Amino acid sequence: MRLLVLGGSDIFFRRVLPILPGLGVTAVDLASRSGRRPAGEPALPLRFFDDPAAALAGSPAEAVYVTTENSRHAALALAALASGRHVVVDKPAFLDWPTAEQAADLAAKKGLVLAEATVWADHPRFSGLREAFADAGAAPTRLSAVFSFPPLAAGNFRHRPECGGGALFDLGPYAVSPGRIFFGVEPDEIVCRVLSRGPAVESAFSCLLVYPGGGSLTGLFGFDTGYANRLDVLGPNLAASMDRAFTPPPGPALTLGLNSPAGPRTATFEPADAFAGFFARAFAAMEQGTGHGLAADLLADARTLSRLRQAAGVE
Repeated sequence: MRLLVLGGSDIFFRRVLPILPGLGVTAVDLASRSGRRPAGEPALPLRFFDDPAAALAGSPAEAVYVTTENSRHAALALAALASGRHVVVDKPAFLDWPTAEQAADLAAKKGLVLAEATVWADHPRFSGLREAFADAGAAPTRLSAVFSFPPLAAGNFRHRPECGGGALFDLGPYAVSPGRIFFGVEPDEIVCRVLSRGPAVESAFSCLLVYPGGGSLTGLFGFDTGYANRLDVLGPNLAASMDRAFTPPPGPALTLGLNSPAGPRTATFEPADAFAGFFARAFAAMEQGTGHGLAADLLADARTLSRLRQAAGVE
């Protein structure tokens, strides 16, 4: 497979480019406004274009990865779909529900995969968590999420509303995806409050999402505190806790804390890469023509994110 990358994000060069050769990608075409190049010699051929339009016209790639400022996702994803290519978009894939629906409809009409790169649950630790609940004969009912970190540099696009900045767009996908993943439904009720603001955008929020059947998620998210990144998952007879939940690093072994009536224990998982797991799943869907589930996940999260922003009074 040849992949066309629109954008030169840090996440692409740091996390995605190194894993592509192991996933069957043989070459990459790259179009970036910044003109950024890899720091070292890449493990596969790279060809550079001056702008996305030229890349879409000149690249023979069958799939596109959009990894730009949030505000540019929609136009680039729609153009890539219109050109007949599968598309993966960084989160948040789209900044409003109607555009997400338009893109999903176009992908379905053309028989293409459209996926949002919300990758945290593609780490094996998540499968281990599911197995632990199955072994306990239980299912999760309560989720508690915290993802907050020190202020971003002043020039970061996440401080700029015209670029799709703000904590709700940047971290909202981590607030809305756990309920979809664990409960399999969208929330009945959403409460969200902005906790702090920068000069132009909100920098932190708290939320409560209540799901059919009694499930719930409480969350604290922002970029105005010390670093915290964890998820607690509670259910009958079992409580589970994981650190670095939403950005599991690929290098070290990771642990999962489990507390049951038999006492506490810790499960350890060998090093793994959530980005590799996600892209392997997306590429398999492209090859097999089975992208409906990925598009459905994208749409569910887009709907819930729009409702979250409405509850916070920013949409």
